[in-house]
Amino acid sequence: MSDKGAIPMRFEYVCRYCRQKIGAVEAPHWSLGDAMERLGLHHLEPEHQWDVIRPRDNQFEIQTVCDACEQAVAMHPELLLEGSIIQ
Repeated sequence: MSDKGAIPMRFEYVCRYCRQKIGAVEAPHWSLGDAMERLGLHHLEPEHQWDVIRPRDNQFEIQTVCDACEQAVAMHPELLLEGSIIQ
């Protein structure tokens, strides 16, 4: 079977606070169900899945938290109350 017609599914991990791209996974033969299971997203409650996973053009954006933002919130949890930790 040829891969020429396959459109790769792309999953980009992006920080929900600073919007920094953290990483990406490209998988030409995965269905969305395959991706959910292989990336561990099936463990999330269904209503939470669509808070974290955002369809974008020919890819999906998976919102996570980068190390810098996680450390900032750990040191200053009040930043979460201000609506954005990036000031």
